[in-house]
Amino acid sequence: MDMDADRIESLPKVSVIVINFKGTSQLKKCLKYLERTKYPNYEVIVVDCLTENIEKWLKKHFPRVKLIHYNRDVGPSASHNVSEEILDPKSKYLAFLDNDAYVTEEWLIELVKVMEENEEIGVAQAKIVTAENPEVMDHAGAAIDALGTWYTLRGKKASAITKTLELFASSSAACIVRRRLFRCVGGFDPDYFIYDDDTDFSFRVRLMGYRIVLVPSSIVLHEGGVEKSLNPRKIFHSVKNRMYTMLKNYEVGNLLWRLATYILLTFLAGVGLALIGRRIAESKAVFRSLLYPFLNLRKIMIKRAWIQSKRRIKDSDLMKRGFIRSDAYSTLQDIKLKWIALSSKK
Repeated sequence: MDMDADRIESLPKVSVIVINFKGTSQLKKCLKYLERTKYPNYEVIVVDCLTENIEKWLKKHFPRVKLIHYNRDVGPSASHNVSEEILDPKSKYLAFLDNDAYVTEEWLIELVKVMEENEEIGVAQAKIVTAENPEVMDHAGAAIDALGTWYTLRGKKASAITKTLELFASSSAACIVRRRLFRCVGGFDPDYFIYDDDTDFSFRVRLMGYRIVLVPSSIVLHEGGVEKSLNPRKIFHSVKNRMYTMLKNYEVGNLLWRLATYILLTFLAGVGLALIGRRIAESKAVFRSLLYPFLNLRKIMIKRAWIQSKRRIKDSDLMKRGFIRSDAYSTLQDIKLKWIALSSKK
């Protein structure tokens, strides 16, 4: 896109934030693709955890890229929360990319266009397809079931999605958000550390009355596959974060039965893991994660009070539009996949 400096300055500035962890191979590929972006008014910020000598590496290979580096693992959730001092003061939008997401030339042009056309849209997700097979959709949260699992578009034919599609939740692998809205909703919750942080963030955006959409003309390839393993770390964060999201965001009437159902079924799952043998570590992770939110209840309730004070729409509004479901179909399908993977292991 060739244009003069005045024309470039007239376009809204975007801060593109790339989340990276412990290595440069995927990051290098991500940044190489990012250099092809035709949208002319953007900056790139890499937020990294635990990559040795990354500052020197970036200066050599990508000298214009800003860096935030942590010598500890703060988690992907906290990594999204770039301080105002780092961001260009002129940036109107924040775009997020995982380090295994590879953009196409028009990706940012199309996202900005949608945001500029409609002030009601708070977040726009790219049409994320799998890098292994670009004809197949990656994750996008069309809705959530009663226990917080996405009705995801993963596995659908990418060619079938040709019009802007409204979502309940955006994948943080490749999306754009209004900067002022990001601050207004409090950014990503660092207590999530990993998993379901984009669900919680999107929930808060929705409660403030903003729309979330998928933009089919913005295409990004994603290497991240479906995690089918049942390791203790994944179990701990996944379970506690589902409970966090419920406790913080739902109105009381919807919170109580969903949370009670989730606790009961998860407790039974923990017992089941213990009974099938050689899964004691996973079983302990279940019970530890069930207790964790209640041991930190005061902190969560403070967050809940703040979120509810900003609420502009009711849960029932989201339910009427099909974004929040009262069934557990997606959760049962997810459990089935995990159980098959678990049973196949010797």
